[in-house]
Amino acid sequence: EILNLVIPKPDIPQDIALNYKQVKVQWTEQLVAKQQKITEEIKKETELLKAVADARRQKQVLEIKIQERILETEGQRHISEINNQIVRDKQNNLADIAKYAKDKEAAGNTALYSPEYVKLQVAQSLTNNTKFFFSGQESVLGGLLTKILAKKK
Repeated sequence: EILNLVIPKPDIPQDIALNYKQVKVQWTEQLVAKQQKITEEIKKETELLKAVADARRQKQVLEIKIQERILETEGQRHISEINNQIVRDKQNNLADIAKYAKDKEAAGNTALYSPEYVKLQVAQSLTNNTKFFFSGQESVLGGLLTKILAKKK
């Protein structure tokens, strides 16, 4: 029966222990460097995803703004067309009114200036004159009076 067993620690030479510690430090530094590299890659991927999301958002906002401009431009064009139609209709209406007035005036003049009325007006204007000089049918006034006052055959 063994009651107590003592095993002494081996003595490791100082240079081997130092070498072992350096290897452990290097191994730890490599693990830290590897973990930092993975962390940086994840950060870069996250930044890339954020940049892509921002670009998509900006693109959508730009598309919405472009659609708004298009709608605004179409609205302005539509308003302009309506205003042009109103002006065109107004001008056509004024032209129709002027044409109607001219037609009525022409019809009134046709009725007013009948051949009998013209003869009457010539006769009245001639009665105001006290002296007439005729030299026959060949004179200007004589020919005019003959044409106006002559009865049609």
